[in-house]
Amino acid sequence: MSAQTSTQLLAALERSGPRPALAWYGEAARIELSGHVLANWVVKSIGHLHDELALDPEETVVLDLPVHWKRLALALAAWSLGADVTILDRGRDGKPDPERAAVDPAPRVVATDRPDSPLAADADEVLALEAVSLAPRFDGTLPALAHDWVAEVRASPDQLGVDLPAWSGPSPAVAAPPGEGAVPRLLVAGDGLTAAPEMLGALLAGGGIVGPRAAVGEDRAREEAVTGHASGA
Repeated sequence: MSAQTSTQLLAALERSGPRPALAWYGEAARIELSGHVLANWVVKSIGHLHDELALDPEETVVLDLPVHWKRLALALAAWSLGADVTILDRGRDGKPDPERAAVDPAPRVVATDRPDSPLAADADEVLALEAVSLAPRFDGTLPALAHDWVAEVRASPDQLGVDLPAWSGPSPAVAAPPGEGAVPRLLVAGDGLTAAPEMLGALLAGGGIVGPRAAVGEDRAREEAVTGHASGA
């Protein structure tokens, strides 16, 4: 694993420019994020976690969220800051699996759509957000001292303002060449985090991901120029 994975990832996303790095078939309609836009979300998230929450390397970030591209952006940002990221599994009903929800009893940061949960109550910092692409703010009761992540992160700088520590996320896989003149474009089961090495490999190669798999049929996958399926997709 390269200590500079985060820097390389951001550079690869910026180089891809307007080419879609992520196509998300979510709660309302298809959302497309270019490489530049996805990089911007990650950079802003890094800035918010570092400047507003003072997140240090090896501190715990818990993502208690449904699969969504916003969860992906937060994971990439937290790994870029060297955090220990725990991604809670959500069952088919969208609720955490109680057998897989054990985390540090006092996590440093919890990002969640349930800011009134016992897990959030034990955290030092709480980021409230919903898995809704175009939501401008958290549409619910915000507990005292909790952060409305979408509203706050938009105010973070567009340029990276911190020296990044060693990458703490999974090691990227080497993306298989899809063919001459093409870039890898992977179909993923959710937001790509269950197949993170392959997802990272595709992004580093200048490609992208399409998900979630359950919402993308064969015809749509061809329209999206999918070149392969990630593990489990």
